[in-house]
Amino acid sequence: MPDVLQIGPFQLQGRLLALLLACALGLWLIRRVSQRLLKDNQIVIAKPIEDLIFNSAIIVLLTWKLGVIVTQPSLLWNNPLKLLMVSGSGTEIALGVLIACIYMYYQIRKNRTPLSLVLDVIAIGITASVFLFCALIPAYGLPTAVPWGIGVEGTVSRFHPYHAYISLLLVPLLTWQHVIEPRKKTLGQGVLLKYSLLYGGAVGMLASFFSAAKPTLLYLSLVQLLFLFMLIVGMLLPVLTHNTSRKELSALSQNDSKTQIQQEQQNQEREKAATPAGKEGFVDKKLDGPNRPST
Repeated sequence: MPDVLQIGPFQLQGRLLALLLACALGLWLIRRVSQRLLKDNQIVIAKPIEDLIFNSAIIVLLTWKLGVIVTQPSLLWNNPLKLLMVSGSGTEIALGVLIACIYMYYQIRKNRTPLSLVLDVIAIGITASVFLFCALIPAYGLPTAVPWGIGVEGTVSRFHPYHAYISLLLVPLLTWQHVIEPRKKTLGQGVLLKYSLLYGGAVGMLASFFSAAKPTLLYLSLVQLLFLFMLIVGMLLPVLTHNTSRKELSALSQNDSKTQIQQEQQNQEREKAATPAGKEGFVDKKLDGPNRPST
């Protein structure tokens, strides 16, 4: 995709267009998953998840576009029309993600939506978005002499197509998410998120060895640290899921025991109320006691 697209008098950055297309693909796949949940008679939780993720994406987009008001408030009175042309940076994106996470946490607690289901659906959308964005935007890696190397027009040097490596390596993950996983019906159990993090972290770490990133901490670049974090979280997810399930089971057992006690008390009260007059256990002051009539 070219760096700048000319549409009549308007110019659009190729990277921005690719980002919008990638987000649109991710949201469309999330909608497909929600429709599949509707078919599985999970109407109560399917619609809130779709609205939750869509609203979170809008929050990130607006914060990225209008976050410059916070960093450069002087534009409001000096050149307000410039706000239509200026886009945010990585700081505004990070701020938007933080606000979106707070919003999602509040809505999940409010609607009592299963967190594992939300994270599984988000993993599907993010995987597709990263795949399409890397397929459209070239990223130059280390110099190479391989035939598939890419280069800048007018130069002889060739570089590893770092973006193509990620896109190709994500194809098996996409196939598993959309072909194999729906047959097993493990959506909402955290399995999809776990293996997406493990596979995505491994793919990113493998492809990062062909990129020209500078090491920062532990002789790893920032991108490699992110992929390492994904691997660690993916490996720890089974432990976290196990602990959560144990808590849920103990809570359910406590609720069941309380329910059984209440049910037994109600049964005893009903038996007492149903005991007819004059039978065993019923005392009539007129017929029993010291004042009873002589026979």
